[in-house]
Amino acid sequence: MKVLLVGDDYIGSDLLLDGFAPWRGYGCELVTYDWLQGSMERLQYLNRRLEEEGPEAVPPPADIFPLIADADVLIMQFLPLGRRLIDAGRKLKAVGSLRAGYENVAADYLTEKGIMFFNNPGRNADAVSDYAVGMLLAEARNIARSHMALKQGEWRRDFINLPYSPDLPGRTVGIIGFGRIGQLVARKLSGFEVRLLAYDPYAGPEAAAALNVTLTDLDTLLKESDFVTIHARLTEENEHMLGARELALMKPTAILVNTARSGLVDEDALYQALRDRKIGGAALDVFDREPPGKDYPLVTLDNCTITTHMAGTTRDALAKAPHRLARELAKLFRGEEPRPWVNRGRVPFRAFSTGHLAF
Repeated sequence: MKVLLVGDDYIGSDLLLDGFAPWRGYGCELVTYDWLQGSMERLQYLNRRLEEEGPEAVPPPADIFPLIADADVLIMQFLPLGRRLIDAGRKLKAVGSLRAGYENVAADYLTEKGIMFFNNPGRNADAVSDYAVGMLLAEARNIARSHMALKQGEWRRDFINLPYSPDLPGRTVGIIGFGRIGQLVARKLSGFEVRLLAYDPYAGPEAAAALNVTLTDLDTLLKESDFVTIHARLTEENEHMLGARELALMKPTAILVNTARSGLVDEDALYQALRDRKIGGAALDVFDREPPGKDYPLVTLDNCTITTHMAGTTRDALAKAPHRLARELAKLFRGEEPRPWVNRGRVPFRAFSTGHLAF
């Protein structure tokens, strides 16, 4: 069985090969390829296009077509996997993505072709949840602004939020999206003795109760929270879930943290709310345009902490992702269904056997 491992500037084929090395014991031939753009900035630009325009927006590299022609399994991350490349994989039975999101994959076409598709949710959940807590503290306590002032030779002690810069004990934190990342944020914030609310129409009460979190509706969460942190997936249904109406529900001292996707928030409405001091502040790792540039409206504000879309980027997250996916998909060799099966129920289950695919 031939397994094609496609790395990129973010997770290279060396890490992929390390993670999937145990598959050689199942009789697999591991073939590597790197879709390299030369810089993380270029890769982020292309990934942004794929997220906004879909998998056909960026053409796949020409030299990958001969490699995929006889591949049984494709493992990749940011590679644009559109219809033409899928058609070239005449023997493909399964595709695995190293990430949770799959905007760069023609997932419906994989289903149409009867190809099992698996993703890798939670691969950087610890990294993102750590970062969200850090961003919350940075904005509340002016850490980044004080750092920048000192770098510029200024001993700054006067900040917009100084009259209401809070201690965390007794404050309310609202978590939008209570999946793996949201739950980790709740667990990590519990030591700060905060009250925790969560909004997620798909969350079960058991997980919330185990973490001493109260599930509530979005409006109540926004009205009662001193901090709101977003950890939902972006879909057509929840795009701009926080617009002018929702931001107007927040306390004038409240801080909004977004380490998820910029499309979950109406940026124009957020800019106006921050500019007019309708909310206390924001901490953002994602933007509608990346890189935003120094004149980008949100970048110009003094009550907005900003970073370069790096919440999920740690060495541990990068190294662990291939191992995590390889372990999960190895269930196919035991005739078991991997948990993150995107098109479950729409394509037939096909177990793997050592040395060949079993049907």
